[in-house]
Amino acid sequence: MVKITWILLFLLLGFSVKAIDKPQIVHGGVLMQYHHVHISTPSSTSISPDGFSLHMKTIVDEGYRIWPLTKLLDAIATQALLPDKVVSITFDDAYVDIYDNAFPVLKQYNLPFTIFVATQLVGRKGYLTWDQIREMKRAGASIANHTHSHAHLVRMAQDESKAEWISRIRNEIVFAQEIIEREIGPTPKQLAYPYGEYNPEVLALVKELGYIGIGQQSGPASRYSSLLMLPRFPFSGPYSAMKSFRTKLNTLPFPVAETALNPILKNDETPTLSLELLEGNYRVSEATCYGPGGPTELKITDAKQLIARNKTPLPVGRSRYNCTMPATLGNRYHWYSQLWMRKNINQSWYTE
Repeated sequence: MVKITWILLFLLLGFSVKAIDKPQIVHGGVLMQYHHVHISTPSSTSISPDGFSLHMKTIVDEGYRIWPLTKLLDAIATQALLPDKVVSITFDDAYVDIYDNAFPVLKQYNLPFTIFVATQLVGRKGYLTWDQIREMKRAGASIANHTHSHAHLVRMAQDESKAEWISRIRNEIVFAQEIIEREIGPTPKQLAYPYGEYNPEVLALVKELGYIGIGQQSGPASRYSSLLMLPRFPFSGPYSAMKSFRTKLNTLPFPVAETALNPILKNDETPTLSLELLEGNYRVSEATCYGPGGPTELKITDAKQLIARNKTPLPVGRSRYNCTMPATLGNRYHWYSQLWMRKNINQSWYTE
């Protein structure tokens, strides 16, 4: 009787019973990124066929919701509430071992997946043919844009003006989309950046062209993410181990205001990452950030601003700050990653 009286009192005062529940956790979707599925390809971008099969078996057996990429991106774009344990499977570069070694497993479990295709490479030795791509599309794959030549979009060529550079990367994107649609029909405007590289000018062009941009910095994609630089978790090479695989699949988005820092460093060898934390279920005092070489310096202000800075200069090339923070409920972590690119001392681009 007392319990019923208290509920009636809450209703009379304008409160709902739901208002005294624990705050709702905002879930994200994990974009799973693969390149090669083979034992004889470069180890840094490869997973063995057995390892890939185990990954797929795990997400099926453990109840993950495997969504087509377009469904997940539409939900993020419309700020829809995502259920827990949503993942989408993606491949970059259109290697032929996707057809030989991944496709049979994906068909076995009837899983949707996306291949980001660099159109100039299709049909070359080691890459898919358009007939193989069409066969996979009929079986549930979606095909999306990875530019035409898989160029470093952020790199201006020698003696190239800014206008010429912008025109060139525009053609890289537009021409690839035209080829894909000529070969397989209409396809959503989704672009995976080659090498995961972007800068403000590239992001502005991608926005102008009406694409959703997808990177290679790790973390779950969510309403907190920019639609021009959505994160993905790589699951190849050293990132394919099952323990870390499960941890990453269960990550939650970092509750931060949208940020889009320029990742290209000029004279700053130890850049600062500053994140504005929003309200949520997390233990901010236990947040940690790692950069090349180990934990970064980390400051958390009273205004819930997280400020990270590497203790040593970043190496030449691509690197990242990865920040995690325990969630209040369950043994799970919020995850955020920031890409950095440091040129050579003379400001020339490093070779790869």
